[in-house]
Amino acid sequence: MREFLNAFSVQRRVIFALILRETKTRYGKTRIGYLWALFEPMAHMLIFAAIFSFIGRSSPLGGSVAMLVLTGLFPYNLFFNLATQLLNAVGSNRVLLSYPHVTPFDVMVARSILEVATQVVVFSFVLLVLGTLDLWDMRVDSVIGLIMVVLVGSSLGVGLGLVNAVLAFRFPSYANIFGMIQRPMYFLSGIFFVVGYMSTDIQNIMYYNPIVHLIEWFRSAVYIGYESDFLDKQYLFNFTLTIVFLGLLLLRLVRHEIRQER
Repeated sequence: MREFLNAFSVQRRVIFALILRETKTRYGKTRIGYLWALFEPMAHMLIFAAIFSFIGRSSPLGGSVAMLVLTGLFPYNLFFNLATQLLNAVGSNRVLLSYPHVTPFDVMVARSILEVATQVVVFSFVLLVLGTLDLWDMRVDSVIGLIMVVLVGSSLGVGLGLVNAVLAFRFPSYANIFGMIQRPMYFLSGIFFVVGYMSTDIQNIMYYNPIVHLIEWFRSAVYIGYESDFLDKQYLFNFTLTIVFLGLLLLRLVRHEIRQER
């Protein structure tokens, strides 16, 4: 038991040190990096709110278009940013992996914690801004639902990120392939529209995209009175468990090769 506690204590310190290093590397020593993390989602909202206003469209769920975009953008960014950050985790930390106490899993955990924390803080800040501007009435339908979406979305992103990390380790060009897949998903995952209000044929096509279910669940938790008939939580749970299991399995199979190749 004492050995386990000692090992856990060492791993905890390693992960904390990695988080500090990742924070400085990603955002720098000034506040500009943090400001950019806050500015990016706000820029997305402003651009698409202006486009919707220009073409005369309003939010199908009521309220502001900015709120509609935000409730789609947060689950999407949570998922894809995790998947992208973990894809590059091994290549960016090869030197650190030469230390005996630092494992590929530690690097993945550190990046995951930092990314989830960043996304939650950014979303909360932007939400507060929208509330201050009277673009949101400061109420949500289900706080538990919001927490569940963060947990499931984080797990889904980590699972795909682990798969990405292994594939990128084996095939360096995979990062470019994933980038090409990610771009169209930005417009096909329901960020700017409500899938539950689309035709049955379109819903049948989009059903297999787990991000759509994640966004629908998030909007159901935010918008009071909105219940998505499209949302299938069981499918989302099953998909998430499968991808997490696959990611952990692949990482375990190549963990020794990753440490040896520096």
